[in-house]
Amino acid sequence: EHHQEIQKIYKWPAAPDHWSKHKNARNLRQAMTGSWFIEGKHFQEWQEAPHSFLWLHGIPGAGKTILCSTIIEELSRHSRSDPFLAMAFFYFDFNNKDTLPDDVLRSLIVQLSAQCVSTPHALESLFSMNEQGGVRRDPRQEDLMSTLKTIVMSFQVVYIVFDALDECPERSRFLKLLREVHDWKLDALHLLATSRKEGDISKALSGLVSHDISMNKSPVDRDIQVYVSRRLDIEFSMCSTEEKEMVQSTLMKDAHGMFRLVKCQLDALANCQSSAALEAALMHLPKTLYETYDRILEAINEVNRPDALRLLIWLAFSIRTLSIEEAVDVIATDPDAKKGPLFDHRRRLWDPQGMLYICSSLVTITSQEETNKEGSIGEIRLAHFSVREYLISEHLHTSTLSYYHFDEKIAHVSIAKTCLAYLLQFDQHNGVNSNTARSYPLSHYAADNWLDHAGWDQASDWDDLHGLIMRLLEPMSAVYINWMWLYCQSKPREYHGMNPLYITAEKGLEQACQWLLEKGLDVNAPGGYYGTPLQAAALQGHDVIVQLLLEKGADVNA
Repeated sequence: EHHQEIQKIYKWPAAPDHWSKHKNARNLRQAMTGSWFIEGKHFQEWQEAPHSFLWLHGIPGAGKTILCSTIIEELSRHSRSDPFLAMAFFYFDFNNKDTLPDDVLRSLIVQLSAQCVSTPHALESLFSMNEQGGVRRDPRQEDLMSTLKTIVMSFQVVYIVFDALDECPERSRFLKLLREVHDWKLDALHLLATSRKEGDISKALSGLVSHDISMNKSPVDRDIQVYVSRRLDIEFSMCSTEEKEMVQSTLMKDAHGMFRLVKCQLDALANCQSSAALEAALMHLPKTLYETYDRILEAINEVNRPDALRLLIWLAFSIRTLSIEEAVDVIATDPDAKKGPLFDHRRRLWDPQGMLYICSSLVTITSQEETNKEGSIGEIRLAHFSVREYLISEHLHTSTLSYYHFDEKIAHVSIAKTCLAYLLQFDQHNGVNSNTARSYPLSHYAADNWLDHAGWDQASDWDDLHGLIMRLLEPMSAVYINWMWLYCQSKPREYHGMNPLYITAEKGLEQACQWLLEKGLDVNAPGGYYGTPLQAAALQGHDVIVQLLLEKGADVNA
């Protein structure tokens, strides 16, 4: 029973997965790379100096995440052999846009607690403080910070590593929190962060950093040379020694410290089927990352263009990382079909790996073993942060490939429309149950997130989106009841019993709210977390909707 209670405490903070991203990065590393940093004086000094903070920055595609995994492995090796030394880490990822600073704190607390000889009293206190009547609430940030500090102080040495600060979705808030952690002035605490050298990050870390290290191209190029040699040995076995030397020389000449560029070039060269083809490809290699991405889009078959665009939009702006099964159903759903928005199971890919065929090096697939997530064969994501930047760039917008360009508003509305089209298939009463997600993997993402995507209501095709919203929110219709059932599966009890007017008021969907009021829905109907539509709109800051509700007789005292 005591063991079960301890397990409950460790699981309770609901810390995000920190391991799968590290495992994936570690597996991509080539042996002997990163030694220039691990064996260098700056890394050694940082480990030994009290209250130290090392910032490692570099250009996009320089291999910062792979190097970070090497650093983490080295520090983990030390911590395993010393009970008074601990380390924790967190990889920020642009694919996970719902990561909050509190999530990072939870992860660090759980990781460091697991390295204590026994369950830290501070963690037990945090658990007790936030449990009332068998119901556990989310801890306050100040309580998380206090708990983390206490646990850090229980060790003689603690290393904490953050990768990709520039990909943190709540960057300004987290940088402020990082300064607070630094201001603890604990000699035992050593912080290390990687990122691009961007203005706000430089400003936020000013005065904190004791070791400011740039990943200049000379040591990185040496790592790239090792990487190229290994791939040539493994994947280009049919080539002669002279051809391999020609490939290596050509790639290294224009690498300029950019791992990502060289990787994409090698991926393209691997498709060559003859010496002549290899020589021709080497003569016409793109010189920049964006030119490389241009080539990948140009190679997409015209038949696959709509599927590629829809998938890239989702991978760039979905709220969380998609499972492979979810992505398959994204492709199988056409919100703009001539016969009306629909999900067509016949459009499901026979082989999910076909998404790699469609989008090539722009995307990457990780297996279930790499993600440690049950019930899925793996995840799909954009291969690199630079891919997302490219897709919304002016470079793509003004090129002959502008078909693939989109901005954030267009992307969110497109995703919302796909979610709604997917949900509209559940048009029979009692059409969903606890097994629905097995047959329709996108159902929970669509149910949980269409409202947030639809909040981008200033887009040019709002009228199309509004039509889909009206069909879903038709009061007491089968599609509405089925959506509410799916939506409430992941929500606290307070969210149950919401009516369509409450939902549109809380989420700020002005036109949908106006339509529902015109249909005569009760403006004071109780339900939902905030109690009434007026309370929800007011507390969420939707002033236009507040005015609409008041004009229709909403009771301010309800």
